[in-house]
Amino acid sequence: MKKKPETDTNFQWSKFAGLASQWAIGIAFLLWLGKYLDKQNFFHLKMPLFIWLLPFIFILISLINIVKETNKKKID
Repeated sequence: MKKKPETDTNFQWSKFAGLASQWAIGIAFLLWLGKYLDKQNFFHLKMPLFIWLLPFIFILISLINIVKETNKKKID
C-alpha cells in the first residue's frame, strides 16, 4: 500500500492550532496583567486602561506578523 505524501494542509492546521494556543495563553495572561496594573492605579484613572490596551497591542502585533509570514510564502 502506498503512503500518502504529506500535504501542506496538514502542516497548516498544526500551525494554526499552535497559534490559537499562543493567543489563548497570551490574551489570558495579558488580561490578568492588565487587571493587576489597573488596580495599581498608576495614572489615577477611573477607567480600566491596561486591561484593554495590552491585549489589543498583542493582537495587533500578532496579526502584523501573520501577514508578513504569509506574504513571504507567496513570494517564494
